[in-house]
Amino acid sequence: MHRSRMFGAVVFASIAVVAVPTYVMSESTAGKVERKAKGAARDATTGISDSWLTAKTKIALFADERVKGREVSVETVNATVALRGKVDSDEAKAAAASIAKAVEGVKSVKNDLQVVPPGDRTMTDASDKDITQQVEGRFAKDAQLEKVDVRADGGMVILTGAVPSIGASARASELARGVAGVRSVKNELTHDAASREAPRGSTTGSHAQIMAIQQALKDKGFDPGPIDGALGPRTTSALKEYQKSQNLTVTGTMDHDLAMKLGVSN
Repeated sequence: MHRSRMFGAVVFASIAVVAVPTYVMSESTAGKVERKAKGAARDATTGISDSWLTAKTKIALFADERVKGREVSVETVNATVALRGKVDSDEAKAAAASIAKAVEGVKSVKNDLQVVPPGDRTMTDASDKDITQQVEGRFAKDAQLEKVDVRADGGMVILTGAVPSIGASARASELARGVAGVRSVKNELTHDAASREAPRGSTTGSHAQIMAIQQALKDKGFDPGPIDGALGPRTTSALKEYQKSQNLTVTGTMDHDLAMKLGVSN
């Protein structure tokens, strides 16, 4: 009888010892899930605002004659704008930083622009007619920009018309500024104001939603191609690769669950 009570006590103690780590482990797992959910929510907000800030910064930079140099790239992470590339002078570098800081929503600017004087570079004083034709030629290759009206006046390119998204508008400024002889780009293009809003899960997605999905895919290491709000072959391929990596049904299309998984759903 005494031995039976002893054995029962040992078994009870063993169960208690095993049960404690199981509880702790469950609590730890729940904590990780909660943190992951909060992180996804942060990623959603950041991804959308960063895409918007990048586009607005590009438009502002390419509109300013002080930023001499067409090799300027813009990247935004957590509202911090990073400027990289080459400009012609220290004044142009300082102006670029000042312009970026003035964009509403930008918290800080990391100016990594390199100053490379023109030196012996051949400068071409292109005529307004030539500039207009070259810009129109570039736009003709892009379905979202082919209907944009282009006019050049003294080296300044004026863009008018409607485009589907802020990303397309920024790309228009960038392509126009890349033409030799262009001094600045006045971007008067209109686009859907809804592209500034957070995306909602859907099967097709608006331009704003697709842009947010593209940015989220890029942030997670899946190349969707240009962040342009167009659900093209590269974005579809990136969607499939992401779905495969997450053990989701591979469709290459967007739905509410996928948006939630990427952290870009309201």
